[in-house]
Amino acid sequence: MSKQSKEQHQRHMRILQRELKKPENAICADCPSRSPRWASINLGVFICITCSGIHRGLGVHISKVRSTNLDTWFPEQVEFMTKMGNKKANDYWEAELPEGFKKPSESDRMGLESYIKAKYTRSKYASKSDVAPTYD
Repeated sequence: MSKQSKEQHQRHMRILQRELKKPENAICADCPSRSPRWASINLGVFICITCSGIHRGLGVHISKVRSTNLDTWFPEQVEFMTKMGNKKANDYWEAELPEGFKKPSESDRMGLESYIKAKYTRSKYASKSDVAPTYD
């Protein structure tokens, strides 16, 4: 890594860590797990390690997963994450979530996988009036 790209990488890591400290990003977008350290760079959500594994299984045409502290990020990916984040993304992806719905916990792998597939692959809970907020 060249000196400039190393500096840019460090700047991106600082920005992502700042985003993760925001209350809306301090909990996984898909389960109640605290302190997510992964992200779907095209959906704009911060997720836990368990959910990141499920997202990877959806395929890159649905979700592109990166570590918030290990992987290299491009400036436009970091910018999209700062513009999106869990609240804004879930305002769309969970707009039709039934009232009182309880998200599966990190320990309920099958329930979590079913929920995440319904949420992102089938858009079961997505807003019917808005366009999906994604970045390619």
